[in-house]
Amino acid sequence: MSAQSNLEILRSVFDAMGDADAVVAHYTDDYVLELPYFRPEGPDRVEGKEVVRERLVQAFKILSFTLHITEVYPCTDPDLVIAEYTSQGEVLPAGRHYSNRYIGLWRFRDGKVCFTREYLNPEIIRAALAPPAED
Repeated sequence: MSAQSNLEILRSVFDAMGDADAVVAHYTDDYVLELPYFRPEGPDRVEGKEVVRERLVQAFKILSFTLHITEVYPCTDPDLVIAEYTSQGEVLPAGRHYSNRYIGLWRFRDGKVCFTREYLNPEIIRAALAPPAED
C-alpha cells in the first residue's frame, strides 16, 4: 500500500471514533496499541483487536470526541504514518469539555492498522475524568 492510502485509512479510523466496531474494522486481528505515558504506573500495552474493541466500547461510554489531524510527517517507510492530531469532545457523565494533543506512530499491514504508539498528555485526560471537587 502507498503512504497516501495508509493516511486515508487513518482518516477513516478517526472518522469512525465513537463506534468501536467501525474503528476496529480497520485493524488487524493482532493489532497492538501502546500508550507509553497514559498510566502513572507505567506504559499501557493492549494486544489483540477484540481486546482493543472492548476497551473502546467502555471508553466511548465515558468520552465522546473527534480527532483532527494537524500535521503528517513524511516517512521513507510507506507502512508508517507519523501524525499529530487534536481531540475535541466531552466527558459524558460530567458534561465536561475534553481536548488533548497527540502524536501517533501508526503502522499498517495489508491495508489495515497493525500497531499504534500514541503519545498524549495523560494529565489532561485524568483531570477531565476526575470527579467534581467538593465545595
